[in-house]
Amino acid sequence: MLTIYHVPRTRSLRVIWLCEEMGIPYDVKTEVFGQPSPEFLEANPLGAFPGIRDGDVLMGESTAILQYLTERYGPTPLALKADNPRFADYLQFVTFGEASLAAYMNPVIATMFGAPEGQKENFTVEAAKGMFIRRLGAVEKKLKTGDYLAGDFTAADISVGYALGLGENFGLAERYPAPVTAYFDRLKARPALQAAMTK
Repeated sequence: MLTIYHVPRTRSLRVIWLCEEMGIPYDVKTEVFGQPSPEFLEANPLGAFPGIRDGDVLMGESTAILQYLTERYGPTPLALKADNPRFADYLQFVTFGEASLAAYMNPVIATMFGAPEGQKENFTVEAAKGMFIRRLGAVEKKLKTGDYLAGDFTAADISVGYALGLGENFGLAERYPAPVTAYFDRLKARPALQAAMTK
């Protein structure tokens, strides 16, 4: 069975959400920050979430895991193929959710949890938040073509939706453009995400 090494609200949520959407059986191994189990470190030597074990397969990059699982346990409408006219949008936003959104929150997270008091609000934190918000312009523009980023709901929406939740956790949701807020509300209403949030 697929094992997912998990801490709530981390990028492992993307993996659990996808499994809930696809009906993939999985086992959650809850980890503790700063106290990684040997099994988790074997799956992801960086000690960053997520980590998975699927038989002999070990992986730790959340958006790559989404693509792996849709191929391994598909076919599924959550992963578009090259003959689909929205395939490029799908690939773009699976990657965009991490590389152009969630990654900008890393310095914010590190500062909020690791910086001494009095240094938690600084230029880098504010610059990172600003870059995150500006990049939502690409999401807003794509939503002019429909309710989701690549036609119907796909793993691209899981990737971006996680990033929007991360921004929300740090007080940025009030700065989301109205179409992005409406999109985020649609994602949060999905039963699979609600189930994943309980893990």
